[in-house]
Amino acid sequence: MNALLQFFTDYELAIYLILGAGAVFSLRILFTAWSEWRLAVFGLEKELIFQRVRISGSFLILFLLIGLSQFCLVTFIVPFLPASAVLLTPTLNLTQGATAFSQAGSSPEGITATPAPPPGSIDCIPGQLVFTFPQPGDEVSGKITLRATVNFPDLGFFKYEYAAAGSEEWMTIAAGNEMKTDEELNPWDTTNLTPGDYLLRLVATNNVGEALPPCIIPVRVLASP
Repeated sequence: MNALLQFFTDYELAIYLILGAGAVFSLRILFTAWSEWRLAVFGLEKELIFQRVRISGSFLILFLLIGLSQFCLVTFIVPFLPASAVLLTPTLNLTQGATAFSQAGSSPEGITATPAPPPGSIDCIPGQLVFTFPQPGDEVSGKITLRATVNFPDLGFFKYEYAAAGSEEWMTIAAGNEMKTDEELNPWDTTNLTPGDYLLRLVATNNVGEALPPCIIPVRVLASP
């Protein structure tokens, strides 16, 4: 299943081109057969031609349905699948993912140390996996636009979630599979949340399906005005 999702995601454009060519070819045959059927005089001849009309029409509908299914799959389904089910391409062994990413901030000579994570955060890596807004301990209310950095070359998938402090019931806000550098994410609407302490969590997985330690920050939700 994972390999199939990977195939439909990676070759989306090629699939559309093949389906489009098949649809055009079927439409051409359908139009030609329909024109011949209208001009046919004998009953047996009309019946044989109409068989071609039915077959070419069926192929045309099939190509259109497959194209629609492909569009729905890569647009509405794949981005919201669990991290382990998305983009599994065996290109790099990251079994020591946390160590590798913590070393990425060092210079080739190993002189520059990895930037310190924001105070109050857990397992956040500046420049790679970190919320840039809000900051740990910030007070928020209403609908806020989150900002984050998710930036490493082997990104497969990421999602961001929230939970009440002390709870393990994480609620997904949204997800994506493109790298971000201090960029806006989908808004987080806190209007209907009970005021209090909450945690925001940024979860990322590489393209071999290995989840990295999530970046977690505490925030306080205030009553909306």
